[in-house]
Amino acid sequence: MEQSTLAIIIVLLAIVSFALEKIPVALTAILASLAMAIFGITDYSKAYSDFGSQAAVMVAAMMICGNACFDNGVAQAMGNKITKIGLGKNERLLVTVMTGFAVFLSAFFSNSAVVAMMIPLVASVVSKSGGRCTNKRVLMAVGMGSAAGGFCTLSGSTPQVAAQTILETTPGCTPMHYFTLAKAGIPLCLIVIIYFATVGYWLEKKSLKFEDVCPVELTNEEEGESKPVDKRKFWLTAIIMILVVAGFVSGIWNIAVVAMVGATLMILTGCVGLKDAFHGIDWNTIVVLACSQGFAKGMETSGAGQLIADTTLNVLGDKATVFVVLGIIIVLSVILTNIMSNIATGTMMFPIVIALANGMGVNPTTFVIAVVIACQCAFATPVGTPCVTQTMVGGYKFMDYVKIGLPLNIITTVAAVFLIPLCYGI
Repeated sequence: MEQSTLAIIIVLLAIVSFALEKIPVALTAILASLAMAIFGITDYSKAYSDFGSQAAVMVAAMMICGNACFDNGVAQAMGNKITKIGLGKNERLLVTVMTGFAVFLSAFFSNSAVVAMMIPLVASVVSKSGGRCTNKRVLMAVGMGSAAGGFCTLSGSTPQVAAQTILETTPGCTPMHYFTLAKAGIPLCLIVIIYFATVGYWLEKKSLKFEDVCPVELTNEEEGESKPVDKRKFWLTAIIMILVVAGFVSGIWNIAVVAMVGATLMILTGCVGLKDAFHGIDWNTIVVLACSQGFAKGMETSGAGQLIADTTLNVLGDKATVFVVLGIIIVLSVILTNIMSNIATGTMMFPIVIALANGMGVNPTTFVIAVVIACQCAFATPVGTPCVTQTMVGGYKFMDYVKIGLPLNIITTVAAVFLIPLCYGI
């Protein structure tokens, strides 16, 4: 059997297992990643190498920083400010505002870092709401809002960085400006915000029936009342978090190193104990994040993703209009990015769509932009993008993401099909 075919079978079985949840999601991810290595589709090291990836390290380190913010009263102080302006009194309003806030921040900062910083903030606001708000209805919206924030700028996510490099070095292509993606990205982000203010919130109330789970340990709160906090730890924690944010913005190091430095400083200064630091990491999220990248690499290296793309485009034939081809490219990229990493999907699709556009005599830059935007539309599963995976600390199951994220995926995909040619021309 061809390795590409075998890789597709493994991923399909993983998706079925994710959906049925007869075994834990993290265990399914481990098995799929191991299968890629055992059957020779990837090197053995690829089954576990992503535990040391930038995304996994950054998420783990930011969980330590986030818990320190909560333990030492920083998140509570921010939560108190939000509660005083009334957001904690209305859950729908809180969901809408937090989603919009995540969208805005993720347009400029690492969307994974944004989610990691917002998780303790959401927990604090919810704990102060007197039962009027729940973590489970806010966190998923925050994660998907953060994914959508990558629509808007060159720094919003990784696929556009790879795309810009290709556009700069490929004859006939025009490099993007910093806000080029915002033409279609802003309307798509508004759709995401409106969705969670309306249909998405209704679906959450209807679907998320499990008991609410707090994503951080409420060690400084009992029965809704805050205990006195150590002022030294409070200010040290706040200063370290400000420095971490500044590090993300400045790009002085990659985001994993910045987050690790922040977590290390939290421990060295006594803001969090070493044992508590490791205890506060949600290892289920880390395992799913790392291992899903492992089997995604199997799709990439085996040529399975390429096979899916080529077969789909070949089926179209020469008679398909440019608009139809562009629409198929967007839909295909959305499907692939929900089971592969967005950077893997983008890297695979960029050369295909450039060649296709040149063959049809149309603007290849528009086709590349279409793939970049489609690669951010990973709302239907928790494995498509790290910032959505991180929200699993809210206690969600795989099918929760499907029930709430799939309609959003369909809406944003249809919107993108019409917005991209309108904004960039073909």
